[in-house]
Formats: sequence, C-alpha cells, structure tokens
Amino acid sequence: VFPDTYYFSPNMPAKLVLEKMIDTFFQKISVFIEGKNLGPQEVYRSLILASIVEKEYQRPEEAALIASVFYNRLKYNIGLYSCATIVYILTEIEGREHPAYISEKDTRIESPFNTYLYAGLPPNPIANPGLIALRAAFEPAKTDYYYFRLVDEASGTHVFTKDFDEHIEVGRKVLK
Repeated sequence: VFPDTYYFSPNMPAKLVLEKMIDTFFQKISVFIEGKNLGPQEVYRSLILASIVEKEYQRPEEAALIASVFYNRLKYNIGLYSCATIVYILTEIEGREHPAYISEKDTRIESPFNTYLYAGLPPNPIANPGLIALRAAFEPAKTDYYYFRLVDEASGTHVFTKDFDEHIEVGRKVLK
C-alpha cells in the first residue's frame, strides 16, 4: 500500500479502504514503469529495494545514490550489508526496541532478511516506500560506488566510496 494521506468515512468497509490504498500505489508507480519492459518480478524486486532505500536515506538527494550502491552490489552478487534490514529483523520479527546501534552480533542473526549473511534481496519489502525511495529504486543514479557511510547523524549526510579501503578510511575519520 502507498503511504499517503487518505480520507475515509468511519463506516467505510475495510475492503474499499485497502482497494483505494492499493490503487493509489499502482497509480503512483505507473510513472516509473510506463514505457519500460518490466515484468511483475522486476517491479517487485524494485519495490523490495525501494523499501530498503526508504529506511536508509535521510537526505532526498542521496536516495538515488544509495540505490545505485545496492544495484552495483546486486550486479556482482555482493551482500547489501544494509543496517535497515537488521533493524527490521530486530524490531519487526523479534519484537525488540529500535536499537541505538547495530552490533556485530546483530549482523549474524540467522534470517533470510539478513543482508549481511545473504547476498541478494530479502524475500519481501521491509517497509512501505514513499515516492523518493520508489524513484530511486526505479531510476537509480549511475555510479561506480559500492559503499556508503553515514558521516553526520544530525544532517543525515553519507559519503559514497568506490572501494573498501576508501570506505574504511571514511569510517576512521568519522570515529575520530
């Protein structure tokens, strides 16, 4: 369903509410899929990726860059290593509080949603993506980035890097 503001009457049947939300979802994504030869599986895979991007980006201008990192990693069957999927496991599957940080132990939790353990996409979306994340997933930036790291929690700014050594160096600078 598409996250949006809806106006329903209190006595509206649940079936009509759900149909409206689903219709809105397909109306919103139609601009991303029209004219493209995308099958249902490709659309669904983009939706799963959009749900991860939704939980990773904080600055709208970075969403397509984050999607590009994930697509670059998927292309070579490299794990996504998405903290968002770990938070999903902890909060939605295990019912825990939202963690202040992700521990190394958390990244070893056995789950098909664990993108640290398993390459590829998780089995289904982890959130309802909004338009920014949907656009990013259907129209990712073209980059040669394979990594990103949050460098400023207050602004939500990430640094994007091409190789692991650069990624580690950015991490060292952030932790100083």
